Amino acid sequence: MISALIDGAIKRRKVLLAVTLVLSLFGLYSYVTLPREAQPDITVPFISVVVPYPGVSPEDSERLLVRPLERELQSIQGLKEMNARAYGGTAVIVLEFEVNFDKNKVLEDVRAKVDLARGRFPPDALPPIIEEANISDEPSIGIALFGAAPERALYATARALKEHLETLPGVLRAEVSGGRDEVLEVNVDPLRMEAYGVSTTELSGVIGRNNQLVPAGDLITRQGTFAVKLPGVVESPDDILRLPIKTAGDKVVTVGDIGGVHRTFKEPTYISRFNGQPAFTVEVVKRPGSNVLDTVAAVKGVVAADQKRWPATIHADYTFDESEFIDHTLTILESGLITATLLVMLIIIMTLGVRQGLMVGAAIPVCFMLAFLMLQRLGITLNQMVMFGLVLAVGILVDGGIVVVEYADRKMAEGMDKAGAFAAAGKRMFWPVVNGTLTTLSAFVPFMFWNSIAGKFMSFLPLTLFFVLGASIFVALIVTPALGSLAGRKQGVDLEHLAEIEKSEHGDPRSMKGFMGWYARSVDRAGRHPWIVTGAAMVTVGVIVGLFAVQPHKVLFFLDQDPDTATVYVKARGNLSVQAQDALVAKVEGRLAGIPGVKSVYTRSGTRTGSGGFGNSSPPNDAIGRIQMEFVDFKAEKALRLTGRDIVEIVRKRLGETPGVLTELRLPQGGPPVGKDVQVELRGQDPEALGKAADLVRAKLAADPQIIELEDTRTSPGIEWNFSVDRIAAGRYGVDVETVGQAIQFVTDGVLAGKFRPVDAQDELDIRVRFPPEARNIAAFDRLKITTPQGPVPMSYFVKMT
Repeated sequence: MISALIDGAIKRRKVLLAVTLVLSLFGLYSYVTLPREAQPDITVPFISVVVPYPGVSPEDSERLLVRPLERELQSIQGLKEMNARAYGGTAVIVLEFEVNFDKNKVLEDVRAKVDLARGRFPPDALPPIIEEANISDEPSIGIALFGAAPERALYATARALKEHLETLPGVLRAEVSGGRDEVLEVNVDPLRMEAYGVSTTELSGVIGRNNQLVPAGDLITRQGTFAVKLPGVVESPDDILRLPIKTAGDKVVTVGDIGGVHRTFKEPTYISRFNGQPAFTVEVVKRPGSNVLDTVAAVKGVVAADQKRWPATIHADYTFDESEFIDHTLTILESGLITATLLVMLIIIMTLGVRQGLMVGAAIPVCFMLAFLMLQRLGITLNQMVMFGLVLAVGILVDGGIVVVEYADRKMAEGMDKAGAFAAAGKRMFWPVVNGTLTTLSAFVPFMFWNSIAGKFMSFLPLTLFFVLGASIFVALIVTPALGSLAGRKQGVDLEHLAEIEKSEHGDPRSMKGFMGWYARSVDRAGRHPWIVTGAAMVTVGVIVGLFAVQPHKVLFFLDQDPDTATVYVKARGNLSVQAQDALVAKVEGRLAGIPGVKSVYTRSGTRTGSGGFGNSSPPNDAIGRIQMEFVDFKAEKALRLTGRDIVEIVRKRLGETPGVLTELRLPQGGPPVGKDVQVELRGQDPEALGKAADLVRAKLAADPQIIELEDTRTSPGIEWNFSVDRIAAGRYGVDVETVGQAIQFVTDGVLAGKFRPVDAQDELDIRVRFPPEARNIAAFDRLKITTPQGPVPMSYFVKMT
């Protein structure tokens, strides 16, 4: 069968070579159209469940949200680990599964279990958000909008740009960061409420009941069926002011009698700046499978077109353009691949001759093109690991072709014709070539069964080798004989070349010409002094091992590249407002001002400065802000004479010991996300014992000078106001816990009384009823009165505050 296959290839060599050329052209097209990415797009076995519950404390979040979820989720099949965190206003549970999990089935199971747990949630809890982790689900580029324009104009421009960008085919979504949602706020005077005898329950209820679209059913008559509805939604803020609350004699008390209404923004949860100026950022996430280079180019085109219609006070700049890094990285790898190919071709031509060297070297582009064709067929992107595999395969894929051409050259030197010589070479060397290639590939087979995130990440390297070296077998044993039967050297007996072959096989190889003769003579001289050669080899090995042992070396999982970005997390503890947090972050930001080589600085202050992510993407537990620095293009700025590592050292020195805060510097992490170098996890049923154990571990690690930026995930201390209601005393005045809670909400975030959709807004606005700013403070709790059937009663009569 093998003989018939090779004979048929040589007999129909023109057809075979034409088909190979066509496949190579398709492979070239695949290479041009393959999506470019920095890292392989692998499925990460993490799923997070986020339950927002505005106003809830961390302790209540753990009791009311986390525990019901844990009780249901722990029974999911294939669950490896479950970690939960309870924050103020939010509960987050991160589920980790086995690497080879069925994502679709797991998502269905998680949704089913979360639906069961929702039945035990408080009614005010918002719907849970289920998200799957994805390495490629990171922004490909950020557009920072800044300038002297008002906040409302900046935010409206950012929203309009977001909607325009989401129409691009390569964009999955665009998210606006830094904006505050609007709210329709009804500010009521507590003294007027007391004078008119209006309770908080009456006020919030009247707005809710008079802001509804009531479908009254269908009116069925002989003439037809008519839908009946009672439109009663609020269409303007004045409609709220005219709502009647109660009657006092002949007077009807309206909302306007006790307060006013205005549109405003919600309290900020974070503050963002770009190069020191207030900014909004539109972060763009590309669609899976799309080319990041094309997508980013399209995004920049849209921004350039929209910017012509913006006011002169609004400016735009780009942050963390992933396409620049990917383009730079792939360009380096492509240059290395071309250099390696040229070196291999040079060596082959020097040793085999021009004609034979070109025949062998032709296997390199053909194998690569066939591999690209298979990569595209499987939906694999062009990333670092694929390029590494191609570079590694350059010197290996020509081995089979060299063996076939050398054997055919020997037969032609004996006088055999080209077709017969290459047919004999293909048949004779078939199994040696196949066995040699398979034994090489067998060394990479274990990588395919590395059952971890790192294994999934590294699997693209052996997969690329399988494609390239598999194609090399086809090229060496089928294509090369067909090509050699057409382009082999001239037929006829070459006595000089045959004489050299005879010397190597049956004569004295020391009398051969060129490199082989020199090599044979060197081996002969070394063989006469075996002990000296062996001793010299052992001494050389010992010196190398000794030099390696005495010099310190880093142990790295992946490449340690020169960073082009850096992130500084600012950490602090306590009941800090967003403004207080921003003041601390601004101090650190000021220390980093004026560093040479820093292209842009994006600052974001606020407790939740990033998602709960995994690996290196998860922010520290006590982070109150982050400062993201992007470095200049060091190739373009040659006069700078700095590298990314030099800038990082400058940043470390400037951070130093910042009074009042702790700082942590993080650099981009190559390869799969693995988090910090040292991670210790403590588990147990006794929180007090866990805390003591954590103190011991932390002290031990802090004593090691090699460990820096130490942190733990224990709950930060803070201050809370707890109210306890004397139900018996409250019952005497006809007051329940819900009434007390609503009264307290008037001092805090306000009571949600409904929704309002203005003409100039796309989203609905919350209608919140609360006291004016001057009445919203700690002292207001002592003055707070609750309207009861017996009249206004101070809340302190039946509520204690601790």
